[in-house]
Amino acid sequence: MKTKLAHLLIVSLIFVFLLGGGFVAQAKNQKVRFGYINWPGVTVKTHVARALLETMGYNVEATQLQVPATYKALSTGDLDVFLGGWIPTMLTYLEPYFEEGTIEKLEVNLNETVYRNAVPKYVWDAGVRSFADLDKPEYRDKFDLNGDGQPEFYGIEPGNEGNKIVIDAIENDTYGLGDWDFVASSTAGMLSQVKKAAKNEDWIVFLGWKPHWMNIEWDLKYLKDPKRIWPEPGKEVVWTLSRVGLDEDMPEVYQFFKQFKVTPAWQSNWIYEYTYEENPPEEVAETWIKNHLDVVDVWVYGVETVDGERARDVIRDKYE
Repeated sequence: MKTKLAHLLIVSLIFVFLLGGGFVAQAKNQKVRFGYINWPGVTVKTHVARALLETMGYNVEATQLQVPATYKALSTGDLDVFLGGWIPTMLTYLEPYFEEGTIEKLEVNLNETVYRNAVPKYVWDAGVRSFADLDKPEYRDKFDLNGDGQPEFYGIEPGNEGNKIVIDAIENDTYGLGDWDFVASSTAGMLSQVKKAAKNEDWIVFLGWKPHWMNIEWDLKYLKDPKRIWPEPGKEVVWTLSRVGLDEDMPEVYQFFKQFKVTPAWQSNWIYEYTYEENPPEEVAETWIKNHLDVVDVWVYGVETVDGERARDVIRDKYE
């Protein structure tokens, strides 16, 4: 009898050991799937979060997508997190998902932002200070950089909500812009056009935002918007968005993102180092983390690694 009980005990212990090992293996194989847009700010921000999560033992995957595809993938659970939810600018895309409860507004990670059309200061000084000024006879032809008789707005990646705001204004003839063209490009392509125009003091109107190194490189002015087609400056914030259920599936990751907040100054520096100085985004992220461990301590306060260790200790072991 004792022999049988001993045998059962040994088998039970082996079973528990294997089962526990399975749980550990499962934890170590947890994958955090980021979506990101090819915007410098969200690109480096994603690399910062990625480096920290990988240090905590997570398998991290980052996929570059366009805006609509990113939100669709979050809603279906094919992505876990997106760090670039500009609200209210992107509400047109996001509201259906919020209403059906398939995307969660997890936390604001950046505030004090500006996002709207901008012009170089020399254009502002010449009298263009509002959207209402753009189509005035004395100004409109100066924005015809293509020489085809139609003035242009310059934008970024197709599908971006900022592009859509301007395209809707053109389609609705808001501010008399009905015969203007919209040139969608990429962030890098648009800024290349701004650089070329600024060098020759040609007139250009384009999508601008803060934080970004463009505000350091050029003296820019953001157009007044009496009809309020854009959110008011300062009202725009950037949210961390997640798929529904992340809090249950990966509570430590969820807590990390609830505490993950950056300042405009930090993000402007990331963008400058990545885009202007042309450093790889992962190097920008690693250097910043090493020099800001006090900030990281706040982000990972109370958070454990996949092995159950204190995240703060593991991160400091690597970066100090």
